[in-house]
Amino acid sequence: MLQPEPIGFVNTGVPLALLGLLAVGLPWVLVRRGTRSHWEVGLSIWASAGFLLLAEAGVFALVYGWRGVEVGAALAAAPVATAWFFLRLSGFAALLWVPVLALVWFAMAQRVEKRRGEDLTRRESMAFGDRQGPER
Repeated sequence: MLQPEPIGFVNTGVPLALLGLLAVGLPWVLVRRGTRSHWEVGLSIWASAGFLLLAEAGVFALVYGWRGVEVGAALAAAPVATAWFFLRLSGFAALLWVPVLALVWFAMAQRVEKRRGEDLTRRESMAFGDRQGPER
């Protein structure tokens, strides 16, 4: 049976740093540039969260394997229990990257609202005959 190891730089710090970078970068890769859809932003955030949970479980499995734990043998002997062990570790790590992902969601939502506001201003200026757009 696998047992959690004490918190250390290699088994906790490095995986969390990698996941923090992924939590910031992955949603920006998944969302189309210039989108005006909150639905698309929300869907990409939730897809990123699912991917991050699985990726973190994989990173923890690699770290445990690197530290000498027979992860392959544990998966062969008890696949569900071993997968659950790493997913549970991933869930604990999510306590640190979920707020980062939430801030990314907020920033993306602000950009969507900014684009929508600019579109509305442009339409209104065209409707009133100002072909140059709003003055800045």
